[in-house]
Amino acid sequence: MDCNQAQIAMMEHMEKIILPPRARDLAQHVMSCEDCREYYIGFDMALDVLNEPELSIAPPSFTNNVMAKVREMPVHSKPIPLFLRILWGFGGIILGVALLLVFNPGWVTALSGASPAIYTILNAVNNVQTTVTGWFAEWTVSYQESGNLMLHGALVFVVAVGALLLVLQRSEKSNKA
Repeated sequence: MDCNQAQIAMMEHMEKIILPPRARDLAQHVMSCEDCREYYIGFDMALDVLNEPELSIAPPSFTNNVMAKVREMPVHSKPIPLFLRILWGFGGIILGVALLLVFNPGWVTALSGASPAIYTILNAVNNVQTTVTGWFAEWTVSYQESGNLMLHGALVFVVAVGALLLVLQRSEKSNKA
């Protein structure tokens, strides 16, 4: 028996499911291996402590005392409303998909044939990207002329993240009031 097997056998011993031949092998290994002997002694001491009856039973007032302390804890702010959490979740998903598609345009055609639902989502993302791109039409033309579409995508990303952060900041301010 090697040290790894001995540690597994010690767990079996703790759970009282060790078979007698394996227990003999464990005893022989522990007698011949100093590291495992120290591990077994520490393990056995821990079991003795854990099996003490006074440690396994909580005082009768334990739950009430803990709950009283929890009630005394200050509440820092109201939780963020569910609709804002859902909005942030969908916004993050849409932003992630949009960035994926902006930087990997070949995926649009590959994914559009997957299912009608995916096609609808891709269409919506494409409409959003077209709208946002229209907002920056002058910059888009100059970036396309320079051949720097990656910079254009980064600009759209920065504006979108900035808008999302502004919405979050406003929602947190109104939530604290």
